[in-house]
Amino acid sequence: MNIKIFSDFACPFCYIGFSIAERLKEEHPEIVIEWLPYELDPDLSDEGDDLSNHIPQEKIDMSYRRIERLGAEYGLIYNNKTRKFNTHKLHRAALYAEKEGKYYEFAKEAFKAIFEYGKNVADPVVINEIGLKAGLNIVEMNNCINSNDFDEIFEESKKLESVFEVDSVPTFIVNDNKKVTLLKDYEKFKKDLLED
Repeated sequence: MNIKIFSDFACPFCYIGFSIAERLKEEHPEIVIEWLPYELDPDLSDEGDDLSNHIPQEKIDMSYRRIERLGAEYGLIYNNKTRKFNTHKLHRAALYAEKEGKYYEFAKEAFKAIFEYGKNVADPVVINEIGLKAGLNIVEMNNCINSNDFDEIFEESKKLESVFEVDSVPTFIVNDNKKVTLLKDYEKFKKDLLED
């Protein structure tokens, strides 16, 4: 079984999607999981912005009630519910981490940096901190961030977004033919993924 996951580190629901995938990988190491970079807001400045400039506050509050309920199953902490950040460089660093076999270590620290600590992940210093915690070679990681190394993956991901009609994240694509998007508790979500 192959599962492609479209995900953005800036998305609080994707933190839950990541936690689902991490648990699934532990239970079913035979499943091949492929992470595809998805940027919710590629034009956001490196300074970031307040969520409330883009979404009404009552909608944010309502969403976070659901997010925190679903995230509680994985012990996820959401202290930052107000700021959003550009994730382009972070995605490039994550692709390097994946190449080095440390995607899960890197992604977990990246999500924590954003949602638990409210750190601006467009800042190279913050990305370096995440990389160090994940045990990466920071010089090599920065070379990859600043080069064209992963341009093809971004282009391929964009193509697949339209092929699979991805309009929200996280989106799980099972064996290139089944799309699963609606998050729910782990056992129910796993059933949606694994059952024909």
